Amino acid sequence: MKKLFVICAWALLLGGCESDSGNGPDDVPPPANPVSPELKQKAKDLNAGLVTLRELAGAMSRSAVGAVTEGEAGTLIAFRDGTEVMVVCDAEAVEAPLIGIAAAEDIYYWTLAAEKDTPWLKDASGEQMPVSGAVPVTDVDDEGYWTVTTGEAAPWRIVDAAGEPIKASEEVSVVLFRSVTTAEGRVKVTLADGGELSAAKVDDLSASGTANCYVVSAPGTYAFNAKVRGNGAGEAASAGFDPAIEMADGMTADWMWTDREGLVSDVALDKESGEIVFTVGEGKGNALVALVQAGAIVWSWHIWVTDVPQTMAYENGVVFMDRNLGAVGTAVGSTDAYGMYYQWGRKDPFYWGTKTSTSTTAFDELKELTVVNPAYESLMWGFSKAAVTHETAAANPMTFYNNTVGTGYNWLAKPNAKLWGETKQLNDPCPPGYRVPGIDAWENLSSGRDYIDGVSAWDVENYGVTYTHNGQTAWYPGQGYRMYSSGAIVGQRAASGGSGGYWSSDATSVKSYYLYIKKQLSSSSGSINPELDVHRSYGYTVRCCKE
Repeated sequence: MKKLFVICAWALLLGGCESDSGNGPDDVPPPANPVSPELKQKAKDLNAGLVTLRELAGAMSRSAVGAVTEGEAGTLIAFRDGTEVMVVCDAEAVEAPLIGIAAAEDIYYWTLAAEKDTPWLKDASGEQMPVSGAVPVTDVDDEGYWTVTTGEAAPWRIVDAAGEPIKASEEVSVVLFRSVTTAEGRVKVTLADGGELSAAKVDDLSASGTANCYVVSAPGTYAFNAKVRGNGAGEAASAGFDPAIEMADGMTADWMWTDREGLVSDVALDKESGEIVFTVGEGKGNALVALVQAGAIVWSWHIWVTDVPQTMAYENGVVFMDRNLGAVGTAVGSTDAYGMYYQWGRKDPFYWGTKTSTSTTAFDELKELTVVNPAYESLMWGFSKAAVTHETAAANPMTFYNNTVGTGYNWLAKPNAKLWGETKQLNDPCPPGYRVPGIDAWENLSSGRDYIDGVSAWDVENYGVTYTHNGQTAWYPGQGYRMYSSGAIVGQRAASGGSGGYWSSDATSVKSYYLYIKKQLSSSSGSINPELDVHRSYGYTVRCCKE
C-alpha cells in the first residue's frame, strides 16, 4: 500500500493519474451552460452602442446640432462644437435593450432599460452610474449571467429591481436607437426603449458660401459666418473693402429693421466662431441684421424669409429665380411678388411700396410697413443729398444717397463700375449661388423694343410681364422704382399703366444697364427695353440668376 501511494503521488506531481473512465490530464469538463458565439456578439454590439449613446448624450447636453446627414452607414449628426456621432437606427425596434439611459434632476444615468420600473444600473458599490462617467462594458459569465464592468474594475453581475442576477438570453435586444427626426428647430433621437434625446438645430446658412443675403424657409435657429463681407470676392482696392472682418472687443450683433415684428429675434454674435446666430419665427418677410461696434454698423446682412425659391431656365440657358429679390411670393398681380429696391452697386435693400410718393413723402409708407429696432435711435429711413464712401454707405444701410458725380448721379463719391459683375462680387446683394445677371440674360424677352407674341406679354390687369418658355412662366411685376433724386416711388400702377426696372451687372464708366418694362405703347420708346443705361442712384429691383 505504501508503495502504491508513493507511485500515485509521483504521478500526480508529473501530471495526474488516469481515471477509470479514460480521461486524460487535459480533459476539462465543459461548463454547464456554455456561452454561444451569438450571445458574445450581442454583448459586443451592445457595448459599441453604449459608447455611441454616451457620446450622443454628452454632445446633445453641451452643443446645438449643425447638420444631420442620412447615409448608408447610418445617420451622421454633426454638432456645432465639432463633435460627430454616427447613429444606426431601426425604425421597427419596439423592444427595450438591456441597458439604456434616463434623466434624474437633469443628470443622465445608465438604467436597466428592459425593466418596467426603469431601475438604475448600479456599480459594484451599489451607486447609480452617471452617463458622463465611464461607459459600462457588458459580458456574460460562465454561468450565463449578464455582467458589467468599468475601466479596470472586476466585473459584477447585473441585478434586476428585486436584486436578482439577470440571466443572459439570445433574445435580448441590443438595438439602442429607433429614429432621428428634425422638426421645429430641434433634432430628436428616439431610443428603442421610448426615451428621447434632443438638442437645438442651428442651420449654417453660409455652409455653401457666404453672401450679403441669406434665404430662410422655415422657423428655427440659424447662423452664418460674419467674418466675411459678402462672398469675400475681389481685392480691397476694387471692392472698396477688405473682404475679411476681424472680430474685435465690443462687437455685438442685432437686428436693424424687419417688416414683421418678431420675425427675427435672439440675434447674437458668437465671438469664438465669428458667427451671427438668430432665431426666425412664423411667417414670411424680410429683415436686416448687422455686426455692430460702439453703436456703429460694421456690416449688415439681408435675411429673406420666403419659400425656397424655384428656378427657371430661359431660352438662352440662363437660370433665373422665380421671384424678385426680397419677394415673399410669386402670384401674378399680388404685392407679395414685389421685391426690394437697390441702388446699383450697393448690397443694401430698400423696402418696396404700393403708393406713388413725392420727395417729401418718399419714405412715409416705408416707415409704416417696417419696424425699426428702437435700441438704435439714429436708425431711420431717409434720403441724403450726398455722394459718400463705401464705408459710410455700409454704416448707413437705410439711407438713400444721391449727388452729382462727374457727368452722372451716384451714391458713391468715386464711381466704381466693378461693384457688381458677371463674376459675383463682394457687394452683390444675391444669396449664395446667385448673382445679379448681365443685361444679355434677358435677350429672349423682346424683339427690339417690343414684346414677342407667345413669349412675352404685358398684363394690362396685373401690371407686369409674363415670360413663357418650355412650358414654364416667369412673372415680372411692374412695381415701379425709386427716383435717384429723392428716393420717391414712381411708376406704380395707374390708369396710364405701370413700369418696372431690373438692374443688370453691366455698367459704363458712370452709368449702369437695366431692363425696363412698361405698358405696351405706340410711342417710339417701345414697351420693353434691355438696352438702357441710367444713373446708379436709382432704386430698381433685382432678379437673381444662378452663378
